[in-house]
Amino acid sequence: MAKLEGIIYSAFSGYVVLRGYAPIGELADISKKPDSYQRNADNQHKIDIVKYLSEIKSYFPEITLACRVKDYEGLIKSIGDDKDVSAEDGIYVKGLRVLSERLPIGRDRARHAYLELKKPAEEDKLVRVDGNHRLEPFSSDIEWWHQLVTNRDAIKDETDENKIKGWLDHQARLEKAKISEKIVPFTVIMSDANDENSADNFEARIFHDINFKALPLREEASLKIISELQTFDDYEKMGEEYPLTMDLIKEVKNGMFNSIPWLKAESQAENSYFRTACLRIVQLLLSQKRKTDECLNETQDKSKELDSQIDNLKEEIGKFEKEFEKKKSAIEKLEIDNSNFKEMSQYKSALREFEDIKLNLNMSKNDYEMHIQERYHLKFKADSLTRYIDNCDNKNSILSSLTTLTSVYKELGEQNYGNISYLCALVYYSLLDTEQLNSFIEWSKQNGINKITEPDDLSKDASQNLIKMFDQIHQAKKNEIFISMQFGDSQSELIFEKIVRAIELFNSKHKDINLRATPIRIDRSVESNVFSIPDRIRDAIRSCGLIIADLSSANINVYHEIGYAMGIAESHNMIPNIVLLYKENTDHNKENKDVDKFVGFNLRNLSQLRFKEYDQLVEGLVKRLEKHYGV
Repeated sequence: MAKLEGIIYSAFSGYVVLRGYAPIGELADISKKPDSYQRNADNQHKIDIVKYLSEIKSYFPEITLACRVKDYEGLIKSIGDDKDVSAEDGIYVKGLRVLSERLPIGRDRARHAYLELKKPAEEDKLVRVDGNHRLEPFSSDIEWWHQLVTNRDAIKDETDENKIKGWLDHQARLEKAKISEKIVPFTVIMSDANDENSADNFEARIFHDINFKALPLREEASLKIISELQTFDDYEKMGEEYPLTMDLIKEVKNGMFNSIPWLKAESQAENSYFRTACLRIVQLLLSQKRKTDECLNETQDKSKELDSQIDNLKEEIGKFEKEFEKKKSAIEKLEIDNSNFKEMSQYKSALREFEDIKLNLNMSKNDYEMHIQERYHLKFKADSLTRYIDNCDNKNSILSSLTTLTSVYKELGEQNYGNISYLCALVYYSLLDTEQLNSFIEWSKQNGINKITEPDDLSKDASQNLIKMFDQIHQAKKNEIFISMQFGDSQSELIFEKIVRAIELFNSKHKDINLRATPIRIDRSVESNVFSIPDRIRDAIRSCGLIIADLSSANINVYHEIGYAMGIAESHNMIPNIVLLYKENTDHNKENKDVDKFVGFNLRNLSQLRFKEYDQLVEGLVKRLEKHYGV
């Protein structure tokens, strides 16, 4: 049974309020989150709250709960105009007991009261009007508390999963129980509960008045106090972002980044934003670090799996090469020993087997090259992610990034420099990947993001939302597949049809993931030119995630486009994402040239899909799409 003790009075011309103090864990147990107007707490925010509460000198305003009263109108009438809540009024509220003792001495004297809740069912629980995020950690299951257990030396050598879980459960319960006992102030407002909708509306208005009626406080003034008056001797206790933020503020305050508008060091807090900008930069970088850690682990796991596949392919290629040489020798012997070897059934059978082995060997070699290419991309990605993780919480790296960005801001101009969120995103991408930074800048200019220069210092999530928006658009572009081929002849059109079919099969097979590969064919809107590549084609090649180039027609424009893509990749120190198609019995190789000579010697290292039958093209291309997208 929970028993909330406090003083009760009628305030704000009609609200009946019980105010008191109670353990925070107890308040969580007897209350629930209303889905109608409360959002779920972010996991990291919950962790930060628990860490903050574990500090000796933690403090936050009172938690506001609502107790739903069936006859609210009767309660208000019973209290009357004198605002004094008497013992008789307690009958309107389940579990409420109002005592005769009046506190404090003087004017507007409230009464001592208890609100008893005997193991309340879900429908009888108090409703969290304000302070839900502070209570949610204590409503979380014990496994959520595992992440807060720090001293794990006792189980470092334990291999039994059940024992590890049992130990973690025990430690988590101890940690939760310790913090749950912390006494916090609360307010219980009696809510009009004629029906659920009227109660939601009643409480939502209170939520709005608490959170949005007050004039928002700019952080700049607070940060000035913290950084200049030496109010806090241990910044880490304020949050993981504060030590680095304070270091940045000291550097920026000297005026070395005055060319970046949001980092201009103004003496008056009312006119400056540089302290808040420093905080927002650090907050974003640290939040993205956690996501980057997860992405790096996934990338490293993929690399390990790929290494194993490459080793298997090496063995497979070795076996096929031995079989190839054996069959080749057998055919050559038949040709030497028999003048009419072409008519021999034995020869025809051996030739068919030889062609099958040759095809399997070529496919395995292509798979091997494709895996090598994929491994290179994964290594490049892992290196980029590792570099970010190493640098995102390093003051000197951030300062170096800001120095680089001064030239970007010079180019943007005085009127098109974006807001604080835009600055944060620029810092993030500059630390992550130069290519993505350039893409982000180009995208922001095209969409006018850099023209939004109003202060957004009150928003803590705006930069994350901006990055999320760009990454989704950037990924959508990466899902585009540029088709490079000759247009107009029957063979090429049939190949194109099968490419589209393969992409459709791939999308259908993997419709459960947030990915939709899209073929891009520009010939119907852009005229090809033998001697140049039109701008639209260049843009499509630069932005797409994959190029499928059909060499079966030996079209010169296709080679131009492949060369352009290879040049872009080389400029970014990357292997190009290109799949070359070649129909071995193509209509355009009437001289029966050797494949490598027909395709081009310098293209042999790119992933190739050679086929005779169109079913082979569809099947092989689906596999390559799966490898490319990592599914």
